[in-house]
Amino acid sequence: MTAAATVRFLSDGYLTELESLAGSSQPAIPHVNVRLQFRATGTPEGDVDYHLLIEKGVITGAGRGLLADSDLTITATYRDLVDFQSGDLHAATAFVTGQFAVTGDRAKLLELILVLQSGHYHQFTADLWARTTW
Repeated sequence: MTAAATVRFLSDGYLTELESLAGSSQPAIPHVNVRLQFRATGTPEGDVDYHLLIEKGVITGAGRGLLADSDLTITATYRDLVDFQSGDLHAATAFVTGQFAVTGDRAKLLELILVLQSGHYHQFTADLWARTTW
């Protein structure tokens, strides 16, 4: 058995692997549907736009680029996104302090927080994060 390859955070490879995890055991949250746009500033590649699609509380899609009809846009520094993904920055703290700047439908933000704060998100991405460099 070969070891899984490392990927750089927010690279095409990272986002492809994140999307491929969609079939794994993520708990459904029936009323949570969010089309989420991110803008990461200060990455090693400059600013990076990427998105997540969440259906019934489950991440079903991820990729680079802009969504034409996102519900929310979150702008954050690369460092803050790394800290969030590693578990060093709590989602609610990031939103309250402005480390994650949000535009769009604030009701969808509350739905998103249900996914990010449930603890399942970090469990779901733990193996991928263990192989991620930044």
